[in-house]
Amino acid sequence: MVEPISCAMHGVDLLETHPYQKALVLGDGFEGQLFAQILKARGIHEVTLAGRSDEKLENNRKYFGVKTINTTKEEIPADAYDIVVEAVGLPATQEQALAAAARGAQVLMFGVGNPDDKFSVNTYDVFQKQLTIQGAFINPYTFEDSIALLSSGVVDPLPLFSHELDLDGVEDFVSGKLGKVSKAVVKVSGEEA
Repeated sequence: MVEPISCAMHGVDLLETHPYQKALVLGDGFEGQLFAQILKARGIHEVTLAGRSDEKLENNRKYFGVKTINTTKEEIPADAYDIVVEAVGLPATQEQALAAAARGAQVLMFGVGNPDDKFSVNTYDVFQKQLTIQGAFINPYTFEDSIALLSSGVVDPLPLFSHELDLDGVEDFVSGKLGKVSKAVVKVSGEEA
């Protein structure tokens, strides 16, 4: 559990964060949800998680107090966020990230895209909005901070898990018989997760 938190932690470490900022996380996958928690832990007063899953978005509103946008039903406000984290890796969401960034914003490209994909950037917008665009790769030197976030309870990944499996259930998970699984944990030797 520490490794995915440390990847998000490294991304947040690359940003200059302040409590007055408004942050947007594009992507309601596991990493995107962790980013939302870590940005809140850094004191960002308003964090918005944008994604496509009503269930995940509701879960994050309930447990972590973030604002949410279901991108299949609502538009993401343009020029509205001081920090934008793109955690999907698609050209469309990379373009959304730049459009959502306010003047002087920092945009973190975290989502892993196809190496051949390209997205369109209006270079004048980058100039006029004075954007800082940053990539984030791997997780150097962030395990200690990640363990501290976990042990203090400031970051809580447990509400993000959709399934708890015993070893007998792993085959059903791998074969797809369980249907849609957000994140699963496997219990070993009957221990509680």
